[in-house]
Amino acid sequence: MRRWRALALAGGLAWWGVAGTRQANGQVIPAAPARYLLTTEASDARALWVNPAGLARLLEASLGADMTWDRFFPGGARLSQYGLSLAGRGVAASWIHERFPPGQALNVYAVGVGLGDERFSAGTTRRWYSGAGSGSAWDAATRIASADGTQLSLVVKNIGSPRLLDSTYWATLVPGALVSLLAGSLQLGGEWEVAPHAWRSIAYRAGGAVVLGRGVALLVRADLSPGFKRRAVVVALSFDASGSRAGAFALLSGGANEVDALGLSGALVTRGSPRR
Repeated sequence: MRRWRALALAGGLAWWGVAGTRQANGQVIPAAPARYLLTTEASDARALWVNPAGLARLLEASLGADMTWDRFFPGGARLSQYGLSLAGRGVAASWIHERFPPGQALNVYAVGVGLGDERFSAGTTRRWYSGAGSGSAWDAATRIASADGTQLSLVVKNIGSPRLLDSTYWATLVPGALVSLLAGSLQLGGEWEVAPHAWRSIAYRAGGAVVLGRGVALLVRADLSPGFKRRAVVVALSFDASGSRAGAFALLSGGANEVDALGLSGALVTRGSPRR
């Protein structure tokens, strides 16, 4: 029954996403998880900001927080984003506060739901904005996985997004794929972000995760321009214990000494078995 509900939701989201992207007129400022996770990697509360279909993959209850520092000018950095999240049984809610020089601020509130299981799921996220932006937006997503760990996903981002900080961005489609190797110890994936109203490429992203043992994993992601030139490399470490999750990431747009953003996250977690 859960899978049939997910199939019905996926069909509706697919039609709505294709029909709605032509009129969408905005794009959110990335939340911290969207800076280092691929759409096919999200499987916990962070999926709210990356791929809401991932909310259905785990039976998890969690309370989390994150903070990010950005370098807005040479030689200087400031706390640019912090937020809280709450999740349980395929439903998640989150709030983030963005701070921009000179003194502008944006609050984003989001609620998401995912239906299905590890093999197939669909989900949607609704966001509301206040402060430097106003209005609301949607994400919609579907995801499918094979028995060998190969995953395919499709996310429709920012349907109906408002104008934020005097900038307007068109809604985008993000198809993604990921393969699992070495009994799941190594995952490699990639995704393409495209504006469907003009079929113009926005970005390519590639990367994956390596399980280092004792609950520690290394995540690496490269963000590429439509011409396949490097925009940034993101390196992240995650630690999962029985009742908690923690992580850190660094975003580098130039050399190893040019860190443009640093982030920390943590959550108290009660986990169930993956949905099959």
